[in-house]
Amino acid sequence: MRFDWKLSVLAACVCSLGCADFHRGPAPQDAGSEEGGPAGPTFERSVYPILETYCQHCHQAGGAAGGTYLILTGNASMDRVMVEALVVPGDPSTSLLLRRATGDFHYPGQIFTPDSLEYDTIASWISSLPAEP
Repeated sequence: MRFDWKLSVLAACVCSLGCADFHRGPAPQDAGSEEGGPAGPTFERSVYPILETYCQHCHQAGGAAGGTYLILTGNASMDRVMVEALVVPGDPSTSLLLRRATGDFHYPGQIFTPDSLEYDTIASWISSLPAEP
């Protein structure tokens, strides 16, 4: 019997949606400024549209990159779990998501450059995530 890691990842994502992590508390919500507007990039509003535009055509079930760690479903809430597994909270430069997007062992190569708006947006979001204790 062959091990299907995609099924395992999907099962882990589904299970994590129904599980509470009482040690760390509730998942951080995208923060707003004192005026009630957004303080910085949020996953749903800023990061996910970049991933949909630049990544989803390959990183989807049945796509050219359908066998990788990043499989986008079109549902930002569900996909956030998978994307957060590819980042190092507070440390964008070591996050696999940005390393791959800038061409580090990524086929077909660089998607955007470290000085691009897309990189800056994702890096700002990663920097805003609370570091693991």
